[in-house]
Amino acid sequence: MTSQMWLCLAIFLFMIVGYVVGPKFKISNGVIATVTVALVSWSGLVEVKSVLGNFATKNALQIIGMFIVAAGFNRTQAVKKMSALVYKVSGGSFTKVLGGYVLMGFALANLGLSPMTTFAIIGPLAAACCSEFNISPSKMIMPIALVCIGAAGVLPIGQGAITYATMNGYLESYGYTDYQMQLLDPFKGRIITAIIIILYAIFIMPKFCPDQPSVPITLTTAAGKKKDGKEVPPLSPVKEALGYGIFVLTTLCLIFNSKLNIGEAWQIAYTGAALLLLTGVLTPKEAVNAIPMRIVMMLAAAQSIGGAMTECGLGTLIGDTLANSLGGTTNGYVIGAAFFIIPFIMTQLMNNASVGNIFRPILILTCASLKCDPIGPLILLQAASLTAFMTPMATGSVPIAMDLGGYDQKDLLKMGWLPSIIICIVSILWVMTVFPAYH
Repeated sequence: MTSQMWLCLAIFLFMIVGYVVGPKFKISNGVIATVTVALVSWSGLVEVKSVLGNFATKNALQIIGMFIVAAGFNRTQAVKKMSALVYKVSGGSFTKVLGGYVLMGFALANLGLSPMTTFAIIGPLAAACCSEFNISPSKMIMPIALVCIGAAGVLPIGQGAITYATMNGYLESYGYTDYQMQLLDPFKGRIITAIIIILYAIFIMPKFCPDQPSVPITLTTAAGKKKDGKEVPPLSPVKEALGYGIFVLTTLCLIFNSKLNIGEAWQIAYTGAALLLLTGVLTPKEAVNAIPMRIVMMLAAAQSIGGAMTECGLGTLIGDTLANSLGGTTNGYVIGAAFFIIPFIMTQLMNNASVGNIFRPILILTCASLKCDPIGPLILLQAASLTAFMTPMATGSVPIAMDLGGYDQKDLLKMGWLPSIIICIVSILWVMTVFPAYH
């Protein structure tokens, strides 16, 4: 390893350890993230302008926009009406309430929305519902996030409908065209795991969630109350209708954007936020209070350290080590495990797109060398690089969940270790049985 790799590893470990022990010393995740960004900027591992750009990424802008849009929706009477309906339908059952939000998240995450966009819509609504029901948000938020992250893009619609074409493009790019992925192959490979994730989230995961938030919840999930707890006067009928309409229109535009090509997802979210301010549904102060700055800082830290790992070659080093460790094995389950477990671990630590970019050429070239079918390993790699829920570094959904549910890093590990083992075992056994490496 080079000196740059060691430096990158040291900064990364500082961030991870800081997230774990910081709360004990009353040091928030936002402070740790801020220091991490500063260390990366002074380290020389990436250009300073790249670090600066991490504060205005598409993900960060989209999160800001969606939280303002969600605050506008929560400023209406919709949350109270929805909560009353949910309570009536569920009979006050926590499991039924959670199940409803979980299934809603699964549906949106498979209709074309990204996991982060889906959770940015569902998470604040669920947190507001918890407030109405007097339920601890720490019991509900992470199970919903798990499904939004781990079961996204499974159905052959939306993004899931073009996965096969994307993978075939990579196979062609690296000159291994002996095998081709079919439209329904990703669905066949991931649907069993998705069902298990949904059932686990509803019936098992709440038992591993903390009873009460481990760290203070700083996000304002509903703008319906003042700091002293008194109710804010309801909106006028016109503004009430605008609050509903802007939220629904923004969500529909995000869902059908892949077909209509309206614009970037962050543009749509930001436009919705601007309309809420322009129409007076939200005041500027309410909009500013809705911006999750701690999440923005944690995303900037994750992007910065992830970029550093890519630039200095630390991620590639791990990937090459994996490829060399396979040798000449002809056991399909070993091949599948190699291209699931290691990327699964890495995607908890760095951007999932970076993990995919690192391992995809290694996977294809390794399979070509072994003369085995790459379809199963490609499906496993896609699933592994998308299923990140144990640290705030890999996906924007996790920092959102941490603030909405009041979780610290220890909570994430406690809640995440069992589903990680289950997902790994089921995915490898199922996919490599359905898509064997050697026919």
